[in-house]
Amino acid sequence: MFFFLLDCYIIETMKRFVLLLLPFLFLSFCSPDFYKYNLDLGIRSAKYRLWKEALYRFKRAAKYRETAEVYNNMAVAYEALGDFENAKKCYEKALSLAPTNREIRSNYAIFLELTKKHREKGKKQKGEKK
Repeated sequence: MFFFLLDCYIIETMKRFVLLLLPFLFLSFCSPDFYKYNLDLGIRSAKYRLWKEALYRFKRAAKYRETAEVYNNMAVAYEALGDFENAKKCYEKALSLAPTNREIRSNYAIFLELTKKHREKGKKQKGEKK
């Protein structure tokens, strides 16, 4: 019974996701603005925590137009996937494109604080093992 309910939940989630994507698939054939299409699709994927898909879409959007918004979103996706090195590079690129953007500056500050705590925690754990 549990597996049946789990299967139903997964199917319903996938249906909702597909229904959310249908307008974007339609627009992809009607609109030449592939930057906006990929950016919007990446944002929707991120809302469902489909980080690999979101990252793929943000990278595609960056091929059409390099903006601070797309690099900020790529950084968030990399961060969610645990790739902190690439996240830092994307935050820095976003800041170079829009140095006064408060959202990017805030995200980057939070990212630096979290990675600092993560490094300190790792050092403490290494010290306890010895």
